[in-house]
Amino acid sequence: MTVRIWSGAAGDSLWNTVGNWDTGVPITGDDVYIISGSASINGYDASAVTLDSLVVGSQYTGTIGTSGAKLQVSATDVDFSGQGVTYLEGDYVTFTVLDTSSSATALNISAGGSDDITTLRILGGSGNINLAASCDITTIEQIGAGGVTLSILDSVDLTGASLTMDSGIVEMGQAIPTITIFGGELKSTIDSGTVTLLEQYGGKVRWNVTAACTITTLTIYAGLFDSSNSISSQFTITNTTIHEQGILNEKSGISNCLFGSALLMEGGEVIYDIGRSITIS
Repeated sequence: MTVRIWSGAAGDSLWNTVGNWDTGVPITGDDVYIISGSASINGYDASAVTLDSLVVGSQYTGTIGTSGAKLQVSATDVDFSGQGVTYLEGDYVTFTVLDTSSSATALNISAGGSDDITTLRILGGSGNINLAASCDITTIEQIGAGGVTLSILDSVDLTGASLTMDSGIVEMGQAIPTITIFGGELKSTIDSGTVTLLEQYGGKVRWNVTAACTITTLTIYAGLFDSSNSISSQFTITNTTIHEQGILNEKSGISNCLFGSALLMEGGEVIYDIGRSITIS
């Protein structure tokens, strides 16, 4: 295991140029630090390399890769605070985001195999984090990241995955089986799939789904669950419980929410279309 620090001293922006590193080009098992300066790194296929760790520091302002040519390298642990635009592709056990630039393309993550990202932990930032459709993710945590928008594209593999959030925005284009919301805003535009459990303790859920999908169990302890802008002809919520500080607004004008059982009201409020019949217990 060797520490490698990017300098970009060779001036050609190439990952595989020895002169751009203090101790040579990274190999499997190395700890890589890209922590300062503005020397950009071109896209490069280092997919055969799995780093022990990759750190992109907050004083680094260069770009890494492009949308058409990503930096392909895997790492056990990634700590990201870079202030440039970054395109990465690889397998990551733990990917922690501490900061980003304010760009709509601040951090872009792609992947190519199964179980590509075990845990994505977003703890800060001020721009967009974009997950490509090729990603497989197990756990997403967005905590204390009020300035971040996480975009999860349709066809991201979220089989068995979970999302916990208390801040920022998550744009969900693919169903996540287990969701816990303490704050922030979840915007769902899914067109299929099942959310097995959605527990809301605060914040907002914009359930703007576009086709048939299902929430098996929805519990609203506090906050707003709003499906009034859904254009799906029908979606299903099998079991629904609303507590004192919870609000469910399904007044879409097309009565498109099918409740699988009576709404259990422990308090709170339900808003629905005039003339619609809903069973409440």
